[in-house]
Amino acid sequence: MDTLAHGLWTNVIYQRQRAADRWWAIFFGVAPDLFSFGPFMISRILAGTFSRGRPATESIPSYVSFVYNYAHSAVIFLAIFGLVALLRSGKVWWPLTAWGFHILVDIGTHTYEFFPTPFLFPLSSWKINAINWADPTFMLVNYSLLLLAYLEIYRRRRISS
Repeated sequence: MDTLAHGLWTNVIYQRQRAADRWWAIFFGVAPDLFSFGPFMISRILAGTFSRGRPATESIPSYVSFVYNYAHSAVIFLAIFGLVALLRSGKVWWPLTAWGFHILVDIGTHTYEFFPTPFLFPLSSWKINAINWADPTFMLVNYSLLLLAYLEIYRRRRISS
């Protein structure tokens, strides 16, 4: 899924959390993509080579794949999630679950063609060839559902005020 949609869905899912926790969740919901592709995008903008759409695979530096593997690994996520809970005396920090949600969504919305989700890294290189999140039909459905979700949030807030 695209980074914007990850952030918007995270906001929908964590609506009932305290504002600070919701913002942390949104951060963790976009962080895997932000850390993987953010520096590359910034370097392209600064170099004047940024263009909309997917960059050619051969133009993507190896550090993007390196970070992507760690940031999109359910194994790494679970290890860090457990460590954070342990450091918090067994208390789960719910905003961090948005990172896990990001990985789950990406498993079903990435293809072999462009950055399939390495959710079992570093234990296995097995990946799933799923739906292409950039497919226009998928994008239309995804953003239509987001629009409906935000309209419902708005409706509920109007009723409760």
